[in-house]
Amino acid sequence: MLAPLFYRSYIISTPNNDNAFFYAKADSFFSSLKIIPDDSTKQYANPIEDEELVRYKKVKHFFFDPNTINVNEMVLLGLSIKQALVIERYRNNGGAFITPHDLAKIYIIDSLTFNRLKPWIKINPRAVNPKPRIKNDSILIKDERPQVVELNAADTLKLVKIKGIGRAYARRIIAYRDLLGGYVNIHQLSEIYGIKPELINDIGRFITIDSTRIKSINLNLVTYEELKKHPYITDYQAKAIIYYRSKVGTIKGIKELIDNKILPYDKYHSLKNYLAVD
Repeated sequence: MLAPLFYRSYIISTPNNDNAFFYAKADSFFSSLKIIPDDSTKQYANPIEDEELVRYKKVKHFFFDPNTINVNEMVLLGLSIKQALVIERYRNNGGAFITPHDLAKIYIIDSLTFNRLKPWIKINPRAVNPKPRIKNDSILIKDERPQVVELNAADTLKLVKIKGIGRAYARRIIAYRDLLGGYVNIHQLSEIYGIKPELINDIGRFITIDSTRIKSINLNLVTYEELKKHPYITDYQAKAIIYYRSKVGTIKGIKELIDNKILPYDKYHSLKNYLAVD
């Protein structure tokens, strides 16, 4: 009867010296552990920040000409040294800023930075006039100026000579011209992916359009497959035109498409230069 009482009061309460020693060693080991930072994380955490140099902390605003401003002054305006060097390299390679919006075309200048600097840009027209280059033999070499290009006949080689039009834009302009049958006005370029109104305004003085080169669509001979490829005609409208022609036999005038509500007036206005009944 006394055995359980003796067991609980003496055997259980007596600590095991071996276990106590083990737990003391374990506590000492875990308390000594420290977190060692990973050097690789520290090294590669901010690769972009490492590439970009520090900006000037106290930003100042003053009127400046991007064609003449030096690197130190650009840093005072809040640009990073990297951005300033890119602009300087652009000028050294013959680039010039004719309008304030030309600064926004520099790939390293984001829209927020440009909008902040735009009110302070003052371009001196004399600073952007092309100067003749003189080689070592003192022979005067005239700078090549962009030639006026006829949009409905130009190939990619002529188009890329216009400042602002690269090879990608030139290929898109010609591909869209083939789909349309030719351009009626320069503002149709805004329908091409990537070409903005600002660029159209800049290149407008170097482009002419000969509307006699437009390839018109004969409504009495065209097939449904050919008609639906035109950018201004939907699949439904192409089917409606072909169906109407099958009923009347011959379409005598383009206005029949409006009178019979096959085309809305705004669509007719866009297509009238591309449709014919002869």
